[in-house]
Amino acid sequence: MRKIEISSTCVSANSAGFASAVTGGAWALSVTRPGDHLAHQVTIHNNTANDHSATTATIVGTGADGEVLFETLHLPDSSSTVTSVNYYASLTSVTPGASIGVDTMSIGWAVAAVSAWHPCALGVQVFTVGFGCSVQSGTPTYTVQHSYGDGIGFNHATVVEQTVNSSGSYGSPVAAIRLLFGAAGGVSLAAIQVGA
Repeated sequence: MRKIEISSTCVSANSAGFASAVTGGAWALSVTRPGDHLAHQVTIHNNTANDHSATTATIVGTGADGEVLFETLHLPDSSSTVTSVNYYASLTSVTPGASIGVDTMSIGWAVAAVSAWHPCALGVQVFTVGFGCSVQSGTPTYTVQHSYGDGIGFNHATVVEQTVNSSGSYGSPVAAIRLLFGAAGGVSLAAIQVGA
């Protein structure tokens, strides 16, 4: 028998959590982590009415499992926000492709966040994982996700966008499981894999 435990508290979104008013062509981050040990989507907000969507910025950082991540986004148009596709546990840099002059941008994180992957034992004759999730604090919205070893998350069949205690199981092999948050709060997942 194998036990898997995940306990995470997702912080609220903070639109200026990494930097509040970057300007010009060299952007300095004031904080490099959201502080909750989860990986969040990164947001870039245009604090001005000028359209900067023709300019890009490259985000470099690490994911929930320590993997190096990077992506390039078009900056937002007037007074709007763009959001990364990747989830970042820490940021190394956000670098604009060209100067934005005296205009300013804020760099923060969305509430959307993921925990690290927790592996299941493969190679067992009968693969069965049962799990229960309990809300520990706040009013979280959470989903249990699984992966087949490639880091791509797939939602569990029934434990999706839950706001209360919930349980589920896997009867077919999956390589790992994690929590995906859609609203701030604390959730603990306890899983037991039989035959491992």
